[in-house]
Amino acid sequence: MKRDENKRVYDQPGFFASCPKECESLLEKEIRDLGITRVFVEKGGVFFRCETDIACKVMLQSRIASRVFHEIQVYTIADEKELYSLAKEKWWDKIFDLKQTFMIKTLFDIDSKYKFKNSMIFSQLLKDAIVDNFRDKYGERPSVDTVNPDISFLLRIQKKEKGELFNAHILIDMCGEPLSNRGYRDVGFQAPLRENLAAAIVMSTDFDPNKDIFIDSMCGSGSILIEAVLIKGKIAPTYLRVRPYVEKKQITFDCLKHPWFINDKKAERLFIQYINEVYSQSIDALQNFETGQFLGFDISEQSLTITRSNLRAAKIPEQIVMLNKRDATKIHGIEDPPGIVICNPPYGERMGEEENLKTLYHEYGENLKQNFKGYRAYIFTSKPDLRKSISLQTKARIPLFNGNLECRLIKYELY
Repeated sequence: MKRDENKRVYDQPGFFASCPKECESLLEKEIRDLGITRVFVEKGGVFFRCETDIACKVMLQSRIASRVFHEIQVYTIADEKELYSLAKEKWWDKIFDLKQTFMIKTLFDIDSKYKFKNSMIFSQLLKDAIVDNFRDKYGERPSVDTVNPDISFLLRIQKKEKGELFNAHILIDMCGEPLSNRGYRDVGFQAPLRENLAAAIVMSTDFDPNKDIFIDSMCGSGSILIEAVLIKGKIAPTYLRVRPYVEKKQITFDCLKHPWFINDKKAERLFIQYINEVYSQSIDALQNFETGQFLGFDISEQSLTITRSNLRAAKIPEQIVMLNKRDATKIHGIEDPPGIVICNPPYGERMGEEENLKTLYHEYGENLKQNFKGYRAYIFTSKPDLRKSISLQTKARIPLFNGNLECRLIKYELY
């Protein structure tokens, strides 16, 4: 369903949740599962209309979203000059205070990029419109801070379906820190997957949390394992992030310091209520968790140490995930019940690695064939040549992106 931007009067606010490429359908399902019906899938995310407090639920509950933005204005423009003249007339002092700092990031769709080329010009023009508006009203202007602003604006320029006009969507970031930063990962370890991508990988499998064993055969820093545990426990991905607010009233979402949000007393009150519910429900779920379902293996003791550290940071009791130092080409599955065996093997970024990795992929596939009968296996990789080294029949190829790197989640059924 495509949203109609010709309609200028809306009965509900608009929001945009961004996500990794090819995860839009997973994000759409999450949003619909929260009871939101006015949902429009776009490239790089999902636009939806609902009451502001319900959008806060998306921010707290989505495993896939990177950020949630509130759309404050849409202008139809022919060129960048029109953006300045239109935006200069907006009531910016209702959005943020003169003493608050701000920044602007501009994104083009493909047609806009071809037409305009330089996104920085749009950011500059919108910045000029905002500061000129404040200066005209108050004789002062707010400051720009590109590192740690109080307010972060996103300007999305998209070509309209017909004609030569463009829509300029002005949105305000409600999150601050990305939602993918769950708060459990060791900052000193360069993990290959963002947490919301790890969640997307688990959600793209046919893992049944009620009965399946879940094995990560090359667990690395443990992100896939941890996200699988959170899915099993129905634990909100923001449960660590809300803790400072519950215990110390520290602001952990930027919207809690935005005038446009805190002036909506209903939204603010319900958001705080949801925050407390997420925290209490998550603590209860972790304390009543069944054990023995999740197993992680890695040949690197350093990786296992990092995984243990991340599990502790995630407040996951150590008995929930069993870890062992083992070679993934030699491990065995648990016969009863079977389930999922998954891995994110090395891609081979350095010269000369690919031949060795072909051997690794081949031996891993042979071990799956021999020792994981009854399981469904999933391998996440970006290298078609390495995938071909696994002599198993492919059941499904699910496209996903790790940053800008195009990958596939390959499914194998093992008989």
